[in-house]
Amino acid sequence: MPTRTIKLETTAGRLLIPLLAVICVAGAYIFANWFLADTIALRAVQKEVADLAVEMAPSNPQAHLASAILHEKSFLPEDLPKSLAEFEEAAARSPYDYRLWYELGRARERSGDADGAEKALRRALALAPNYAQVQWTLGNFLLRQGKSDEAFVEIRKAAESDKSFANPAMASASQLFEGDAAALRRYAGDSPNLRAALALVSARAQRFDEALEVWQSLPEDARREDFKTNGEEIYQKMIEAKRYRAALTVFGGLAGSEDKKFAVGQLTNGGFEAENPKNAGVFEWQIADGTEPQIGVDNAQRHGGNMSLKLIFNSGGSAFRGVTQTVAVESNKKYAFEVFYKAELKTEATVKWEIVDAADGKVLAATDTVAANSDWSSLKTEFVVPAATEAVVVRLVRGACKSAACPISGRLWFDDFSLSAR
Repeated sequence: MPTRTIKLETTAGRLLIPLLAVICVAGAYIFANWFLADTIALRAVQKEVADLAVEMAPSNPQAHLASAILHEKSFLPEDLPKSLAEFEEAAARSPYDYRLWYELGRARERSGDADGAEKALRRALALAPNYAQVQWTLGNFLLRQGKSDEAFVEIRKAAESDKSFANPAMASASQLFEGDAAALRRYAGDSPNLRAALALVSARAQRFDEALEVWQSLPEDARREDFKTNGEEIYQKMIEAKRYRAALTVFGGLAGSEDKKFAVGQLTNGGFEAENPKNAGVFEWQIADGTEPQIGVDNAQRHGGNMSLKLIFNSGGSAFRGVTQTVAVESNKKYAFEVFYKAELKTEATVKWEIVDAADGKVLAATDTVAANSDWSSLKTEFVVPAATEAVVVRLVRGACKSAACPISGRLWFDDFSLSAR
């Protein structure tokens, strides 16, 4: 028996397919326009191009945002109202995007609408309550409005979340509290970010004892890694203020300090066994620029170990490159300095080592002058550190001659420098 097919055709059925086709085409057109407008907006560098994106997709918030930013960047007075209107439209088109409210808040403040700015920034914070950048911006806005208590709540939250905000946060707090150490400690609380910032702010204010105490209260791994930049600046501030012992304490806890064995009362690399870096630090051997004498290390002649410091002279005048090292010492303590040397010189000049107060440059002690020709011999001297002194400078000096001509030639070696407390 043959199969029969019954076709049911109605007016609604005949219209459905074309209607679906129209809807699909319209949807594709809208999607394409939106996508194209989005692409144009993201790549636009001219306000006219951004405006075109707005015309293509007036409901696209990114198009309005691009137009707002580019009109603002034109710096033309007539473009500022347009820019603000586009910021407003962008936020209205995407009311749950905190970024658009954040930008709107900043734009409203620039236009002089403080109340509107606060509302927009608080809306951004409500949408993104844990975003440090929003907290920081709202806090600083409130600070500019004179709402200090509310401001520092948000600023502190931002600094706790993101350490990049901690230093400026503590600097602002220091101004607000007029440097009150107790108030600043309360504000920092137990936040590592803010405590590291407090240590730095204290060092900048030359409150070095407080800076050291706060810095040392931080976990060792945090000092070494998380807050290394702060530590390096604290160290430098202490060096500049001639607080050498505190500086050594800070340096010892920084990453990268493991290979530099600096200690109070000890010369560094006294046998020149370690390579002296080109950019030597304060507590390393410092060799002055110049060409006379030539200075380097030598493995052919040495008193102990494998190396010695070698100087080659060939001068008829007074030119001289100094060699120095700063050593942190204990105040009021007596120290003995010793160095070994070998000389093959022809000279009318004298060469010796001096111990100088790092605070005022006063000579505390000096060795005898080196003999012109000598196998390995020692030079010794002793000195007492003044009460207010934290470091001495060990330096090689060349004495003046009686006549204008002051020739010196030949070779000179030094090795096994030592400093010991008596």
